[in-house]
Amino acid sequence: MAAADSHDSSSSSHSVGHAKPKSGVASPARNRISAKAPNAARPQPAIAARTPNPVESVVSAFLGALTFARREFEHTLFNKVPTIGYDPTKNSLTTGNAITGNIGATDPENDPLAYKIKQQPASGTVTIDAHGTFVYTPGAPMQPGDTAQFVVAVIDRGMGLHGIRSLLSPQTAGTTIATITVAAIAAAPPQLSISDATATEPGPRVGAGFWHTSGNQILDAAGNPVQIAGVNWFGFEGYNGAPDGLWVRNYKDMMDQMVDEGFNTIRLPYSQDVLHGQIPGNSIDFTLNPDLQGLTSIQVMDKVIDYAGEIGLKVILDHHRNDAGVSTTANGLWYDDKYSETDWVNDWVTLAKRYANNPTVIGVDLHNEPYNGTWGGGGADDWARAAERAGNAILAVNPDLLIIVEGIGVYDDQYYWYGGNLMGVKDRPIVLNVPNRVVYSPHDYPNSFYPQPWFAGADFGAGLPGVFNKAWGYIYADGIAPIYLGEFGTSLTDPKDLIWFEAITSYLSGDFDNNGTIDIPAGAKGMGWTYWAWNANSVVTSGILSDDWTTVDPAKRVYLKPIEFRLGSPTATSAATFTVTLSAASDQTVTVHYATSGGTATAGSDFLDAAGTVTFLPGETSKTVAVTVLGDSAPENTETFTVVLSSPANATLANAVGVGTIVDHTTV
Repeated sequence: MAAADSHDSSSSSHSVGHAKPKSGVASPARNRISAKAPNAARPQPAIAARTPNPVESVVSAFLGALTFARREFEHTLFNKVPTIGYDPTKNSLTTGNAITGNIGATDPENDPLAYKIKQQPASGTVTIDAHGTFVYTPGAPMQPGDTAQFVVAVIDRGMGLHGIRSLLSPQTAGTTIATITVAAIAAAPPQLSISDATATEPGPRVGAGFWHTSGNQILDAAGNPVQIAGVNWFGFEGYNGAPDGLWVRNYKDMMDQMVDEGFNTIRLPYSQDVLHGQIPGNSIDFTLNPDLQGLTSIQVMDKVIDYAGEIGLKVILDHHRNDAGVSTTANGLWYDDKYSETDWVNDWVTLAKRYANNPTVIGVDLHNEPYNGTWGGGGADDWARAAERAGNAILAVNPDLLIIVEGIGVYDDQYYWYGGNLMGVKDRPIVLNVPNRVVYSPHDYPNSFYPQPWFAGADFGAGLPGVFNKAWGYIYADGIAPIYLGEFGTSLTDPKDLIWFEAITSYLSGDFDNNGTIDIPAGAKGMGWTYWAWNANSVVTSGILSDDWTTVDPAKRVYLKPIEFRLGSPTATSAATFTVTLSAASDQTVTVHYATSGGTATAGSDFLDAAGTVTFLPGETSKTVAVTVLGDSAPENTETFTVVLSSPANATLANAVGVGTIVDHTTV
């Protein structure tokens, strides 16, 4: 150094020059606290303000210039070469299997640096930019663990001589030569994302929502005339405690076949035992119906109703008998020693609550064939009174249901089929607290069931429309209320049955005199019906299904097909379409699971639950998932649900949740 260091023997601190402290300014040595002088820690006098000393300013400027001159001397004659801090762990893969990294060079004097590739790798090429970032492009695809080497020169572009030897061979730059090894690393898996989606709810389908009455018509929630046209599927009322036939077929498969055949409603007979812990007997093959394993009878009923809603079938619950057994209750009444009338009413309330807000269940058939009841009179056996009591209790907890009232056996000394005699309605109609809910439901059977007097004579067929009209048809013909024929059927083995079958199906369609002309106004629908029965084991009438529980009896379909009424599809159809994307194409097959989840929108009524797997083949980057949006007639706010991705294979999840927005059809 130009100025020598001055050392104070009493202190290890360094000072520059030999200027003494001003008066009143203690020297460092004097300010130290000595262990031998405990009182040396007493307060010191304050440092007095001082004016700049011109001599000191000159000295300070001189010393600064001297320091700069020393640094430039060392930089010129002893300039240090750049160092390289290359870190291969910070490499990254780019498109095309190239590898990008940075040399990580630094210069001790912060001189500008330049980079030059001195030797290319044995395979592939490498480029480097002014910042030391290189891109190595292999000559062939590299596998994880493969390496390549190249040589790079890092040039110090500052002016300087690098050591004494450089005086003999002056140069203006320092160069560091380095061999760089790059290694291929496993590419990060591509990322999966799912978009949001918006769909407008389709307009209401025919038959959507709950049903009500107007005059002799049944209307859907939007006011469209509709017609019950279905089958009875018995079994819940019996000892099996489940729909029959499940020992040979899957229940969903049979219900799908009902829709395919043009039926729109299932009348489900049950006994009260179903509501009190009954367990299905050995009537279900659980290998064919695995989702029914371990369920009680009422839980099996839930499954049937849920699936009916999915495929657009309506359901009528029929209190067929009190305890489990065959046919109607033995005493011909809605109560007996096991279940009182109050029990019957309370059990109906329980069912009505269970299926409240479920438009699949459109009605309740209060009791099957109360043939020993009276129509009026006010006594314990007064069926009209009991029907009103039960109907009002049901509507108090579920006001959307149709209340279906069957007939009795005898009225005013006039006999008819069990449940088919509705002659008393003209004198004493059923009146409920909620209007437009009553539907009358007779039962009617042919000569093979029992040879009633009206089947006598060679020309009995001509008189059948009058028989029907007197017993129950007048209710529809006079516009009092709708008629729904809850049971009718035939095995078609008796020739008289053919005449009856033709007559009754024509009458139901609105041809009141069987002359081939429809006698009801255009746009009106005829009377509703459910054929007895779907079951192959229907002994007296035989079923729609043959003994194999699969083949449909074509002879019966000839009569029924003309009076069928198909409801609109439950998926009439709108779709929310989500796009699932892969951030980059993969050379492997990529899969991811998806499933819907309800939000303010409800699965089953606003959209159909969906789940599955999306598969990307190598090179593919985009797929779609469509979720069916259901229509209804009720004005609603915009609703949402989600589609959630999970369990990816050969990819990771970036955005796993897509939001589906359903815009109500009434707002567009």
